[in-house]
Amino acid sequence: MLETSIRTLAALLFAVVVCASFLASLTVSKLKSTVLEPSFYTTVLEENDSYETIHAGLLEEILAQEDVWELREDLGAEPDEFEPMANEVVPSSYIKSQINGIISGVLTYLRGDVEDPRIFIDLSGPLERMRSVILEFVDRRVESVERTHPTTSEEYAAEAQDLIKYLERGEIPPRVPSLANLPQPAIESALEQVLPVLSQLEPNIAENLEAQWPEITALALQQPDSPEAMKLAARAVVSPYIDEAIAEVRVHLDDQDRFDLVEAAAEASDMPRDQFLEDVDEIRDPINTLQGVGPTVALLVMAFATLGMVLVNLPNRISMIMWPGIVLILTGIAAIVVSALLSSTLDNVTYDICGDAADFACEPVVDVLRELTRSIADLPILPSIILIVIGTLGATLAALIMTRQASDGQGVGRSNDMSDERPKEGW
Repeated sequence: MLETSIRTLAALLFAVVVCASFLASLTVSKLKSTVLEPSFYTTVLEENDSYETIHAGLLEEILAQEDVWELREDLGAEPDEFEPMANEVVPSSYIKSQINGIISGVLTYLRGDVEDPRIFIDLSGPLERMRSVILEFVDRRVESVERTHPTTSEEYAAEAQDLIKYLERGEIPPRVPSLANLPQPAIESALEQVLPVLSQLEPNIAENLEAQWPEITALALQQPDSPEAMKLAARAVVSPYIDEAIAEVRVHLDDQDRFDLVEAAAEASDMPRDQFLEDVDEIRDPINTLQGVGPTVALLVMAFATLGMVLVNLPNRISMIMWPGIVLILTGIAAIVVSALLSSTLDNVTYDICGDAADFACEPVVDVLRELTRSIADLPILPSIILIVIGTLGATLAALIMTRQASDGQGVGRSNDMSDERPKEGW
C-alpha cells in the first residue's frame, strides 16, 4: 500500500513537471521570437502608424521651443511657413530610420551579439538640411519682400546698409532696394559706398561678406533687375549664424555628427560608461542565457520527467506506456487551453505607465506592450498538437497491449476448461 502511494505521488509530481516545463519551453521560445526580434517592434509601430505619431509630436515639441520660436519671428515666417521647413529638416522617413536603428542596436546588445552597444541618433542629415532649408527660405523672403527703387547711388547705399544691419541681427528686412533704375556707373558707386558698413558688423559676418563681395558685385552689374546679388549677400550674412547654431549642437555629438544614447544614459545616471554597462549586463546576461539555452533546458527537463514516469511504473509495461501518453495528451491540451484563456483575458489589457510623458511618446509604447502581451499569451499550437499526437500513440499502444494480454488470458482459460471437460481414462 505504501509503495503504491509513493508511486502515485511520484507520477503526479513528474506529470506536473512535464506540463510546467512544456509551457516554459513554449513561453521562452515565444519570448525569443518577439522580445528580442526587431521586426516585432517595427511591425507593431508600422501597423499603428506610430512613426507618424512620433514624427508629428516631435515637430510640435521642436516648434514650441523658445529658441525656435525666436528664430521663426526673426525670419518673419508664419507658422504655416515654418512648419513645412521643420518637416523638411526632420522628415518622417528620418524619424523612422532612427527609431529602427535604436531598436536594432538595443536588441543586438541584449542578445549578446556585441559587447559594446553602439546606439546613436545620426544628426548629420538634419544638420545639413537645416542649412539648406534656412538659406532657401532666406532666398524666398528676399524675392517676396517689398522692392524699393532708389534713383541715386547714395539712396541705394543707405538702403543697402540698413538691409545688411537687419540681416546682421538675424532678421528679414521689410524691403530691399533694387538696382534697376541706376545706370552702370552709379551701381558701382553704390556698391562701393556699402563697403564701410561691413566694419560695423560681427567679425565673422564681415569676413564672410567681404569674401563674397566680388561675386556680389559681379552679379549686381550683370543682373541689376535680379535679386540674385541680394540673395548672395543675405546668404553671406546669415550663414555664420547657421554655422554657430550647428556648432552648438555638435558639442554633444561625435566626429560623425552622432548623438551617443548610451553615453547620455550613463551621464543621466551619474555613472561612467563602463559602470553603467556593468549594471545593464546584470539584466542582459539572464536574458541572453534564457533565450540561448532556456528552450533546450525546458525540453530536457520535460524529457527526464517523462522518463521518470516510465521508471515509476516499472515493471508494469502497460502503465509505463499508458500514463506518460495520457500526461502528454493532457499537457498538450492544457497548453492550448492556457493560450486561449490568456489571449482572451489579456486582449484588452491596459497600461498606466506614462505619467507625465507626452502622448506621442506614450501611445507607441503602450501599443507595443499591448501587442507584446497578446503575442506572448498566444502560444504556438503546433508543438501542442505534436505532443497530443505522441501521447495518443503511446496511449493507443498501451491499449493494444492491454487488449492483447486480455485476449491471450481468455484463450488460456478456455483451453483449461476444455481439458477439464474431457472424460477421464477408465470412465
